[in-house]
Amino acid sequence: MKNINNLAFILGTVLLIGLPIYLVNAEGSEHILLAIKFAAYISLAALLVGSYILLQDDNALRDSSELVKNKPYSFARVQMWWWTMIILGSFLGVYAVSGNKWEINATCLILLGISSVTTAGGRMIDNSQTNDPSVTRHQDGHPSEGFVTDILSDENGLSIHRFQALIFNVAYGLSFLVEVFSNANHGQFPSYENPVLGLLGLSSSTYVYMKMNESQSTQPVKPTNVTTPPLSAQPVAGSTIQNDELLDVDDNADHSADN
Repeated sequence: MKNINNLAFILGTVLLIGLPIYLVNAEGSEHILLAIKFAAYISLAALLVGSYILLQDDNALRDSSELVKNKPYSFARVQMWWWTMIILGSFLGVYAVSGNKWEINATCLILLGISSVTTAGGRMIDNSQTNDPSVTRHQDGHPSEGFVTDILSDENGLSIHRFQALIFNVAYGLSFLVEVFSNANHGQFPSYENPVLGLLGLSSSTYVYMKMNESQSTQPVKPTNVTTPPLSAQPVAGSTIQNDELLDVDDNADHSADN
């Protein structure tokens, strides 16, 4: 990890210092275009390196948890990372290949907005459950079981609503990339209709709603009120009750003899 950080620092230094010097001394549009492409390639490399660092970090893409190490991955944070990588990576990739800067359209903003709202909602739920002493969060007692298993699992194991949200995000993300780089000469990002975006928003909303009910509440056990009769009321073998009965029998026998 330290070597990766050093590499990212070196690439950033070369870009910030070397590129302005090159542009000042460049002559003609071809050299300027080459410099722009070079800057885009360096930025794209920095994005990939930064994404790898986030994946290896102990907190960035993982659930808030009482565990110190090996925390489980968070679906919401991974979703935000996924769309940031796709949209920003596409923007830099097109810039690097063609030297053209595409405008970010409404579809890109909505896709980023859905992932941001999902992450914010998941964080609010985590904070609420953490501050509630009656809630036992499964993230606090179950370490990571692997990237895919973590983002697909709740306290009961693999869940269908997480699987649905994952499939929609992966399918939309891959189709976005294919459309961008197969139509790179069109000069604009894909534009999805409202029902398509609504479908992705619905799957993310379902995830947030189900997340509210994932952790189990632990209610204190109420003591059972059992009334114990006093010792004096409990019959004991050889007690005075049995002796009184014997005395009554003897008295009746005496009266019979007298008669």
